[in-house]
Amino acid sequence: MTRKLTAKQRKFANEFIKTNNAYKSAIKAGYAKGTARNATKQLLENTGIHEYIIKKTENAEKHESDEADEVLKNVYRIAAGKPIKRDFVQTDNLKKEIALRGVKKGSNPTATMRSGYETNETTITPAATKEQVAAAELWFKLNGKLKNDSKEVEEQKIRKLEAEADVAEQKARDARIGGQDVGKQFDKMFERLKEDSDK
Repeated sequence: MTRKLTAKQRKFANEFIKTNNAYKSAIKAGYAKGTARNATKQLLENTGIHEYIIKKTENAEKHESDEADEVLKNVYRIAAGKPIKRDFVQTDNLKKEIALRGVKKGSNPTATMRSGYETNETTITPAATKEQVAAAELWFKLNGKLKNDSKEVEEQKIRKLEAEADVAEQKARDARIGGQDVGKQFDKMFERLKEDSDK
């Protein structure tokens, strides 16, 4: 059972979820700057706050997971050629021309005008063949059954990633030995790697 949190503790937990910075979260929750540093350790070790954060993140994960499941269901339905619901706007061009007589060129028609020549339509049909093929390709890629690269290309990519990881580890060791700010070194290194991968 979750312990009852004070308003300040709840505010801290919510801020910590957003920023992942305990000190700033404590200050935003109303703790004095002088005591915020000491309070953060106690707040993060507080069982009630810990349970609250876990519950909040689980709820978010479940919501995102449900949405992802819905997307996957739709991808599968499209790939399988099953009927899907499609909403679209049907425009009667003759009615549109009549409704827009006298309207200044370049101005946007009002919603009332559009209602005279546009109707919302819904259809339940299988997707076009091109969409079915794209959805099937995506489905197989997600399931690891379709790969665009040959085995040799995949092995080269893995070797490159391993080499980049080795270089990063060596640079971190060098930075620690040299007393440099490791974070700044990593930032520079990742910028160079990003620039190289964009080429």
